[in-house]
Amino acid sequence: MVHPFAFAVVLCFSSAHAQSERDSIVGSGVSSGVSVEQTNEQRDGDVTGRPKQQNLLSNFLSDHGDIWSSPFRMDWEDAALWGGITATTALLITVDEPIYRSFRDFRNDHTWVKTVSPVASQFGEFYVPYGIAALYCLKGLAFDDDDALDTGLLAAQAMVHSGIVVQVMKHIFGRSRPFVFNGDDNWYGPRVFFTRYVNGGFSPYDSFPSGHTITAFSLATVLAERERPWVGATAYALAGLCGLSRLTENDHWLSDVVMGAALGVGIGKLVVNNHNKRLAIYPSVGARSAGVTILVSY
Repeated sequence: MVHPFAFAVVLCFSSAHAQSERDSIVGSGVSSGVSVEQTNEQRDGDVTGRPKQQNLLSNFLSDHGDIWSSPFRMDWEDAALWGGITATTALLITVDEPIYRSFRDFRNDHTWVKTVSPVASQFGEFYVPYGIAALYCLKGLAFDDDDALDTGLLAAQAMVHSGIVVQVMKHIFGRSRPFVFNGDDNWYGPRVFFTRYVNGGFSPYDSFPSGHTITAFSLATVLAERERPWVGATAYALAGLCGLSRLTENDHWLSDVVMGAALGVGIGKLVVNNHNKRLAIYPSVGARSAGVTILVSY
């Protein structure tokens, strides 16, 4: 069976040809009179206009504030979307127990599920998604590929944001995992806050939402927003398999997975959209040339 990290290597280097094409386009653009201006803030970085490292933290904190304040800044379209997601999750909670038992029985009746399920689940483990982000960063540094470096940094940021959000929610809701009471669903709220730290750090009462799923979908969303369509589609498919594996691994209810996926997509899109808003392109006319100015604000 193909190890999931092998996919990470293929995924990371799949954009090499596309990047070389973009480089040739940029090169022809400069020779045709396209100008790139730098602000004082950009000159504090390197000659490519890349941000100073300390500004990564300020951007991260700004994005994280946007995540927690987003429910208070929704328009009607977003409110309807998240209202539907919340209603769907609430409905699933009422039928989580029979759905879980169906998944458990399916796993017990099919040997191949027992083989595939733990492998699929690794796409939400720490080392695989963060390994993919690290490979993008290494590719960007090794081949002077700014797009790859940005993708790796954005993916890592999205996953850290997701990790913080999911841990806060897990501690607030205190939902028992399916294996604790043999498929009976129980919610204990914050009163079991410290239970997870008693026996080796793994708590049976932090099921909602799924941490593996939110991590996998936040990564997949960043890749879908920044990479070619087949890369995004593949990443989403693997994230979906990861989510389903959380049921067949007896670790989560379906509603945990649905909410984790929704949050992962939302956080991934917010991180990428905020990054894009820090870019501005506008016409510029000089004494000898006319073109566009690309302003990067960090």
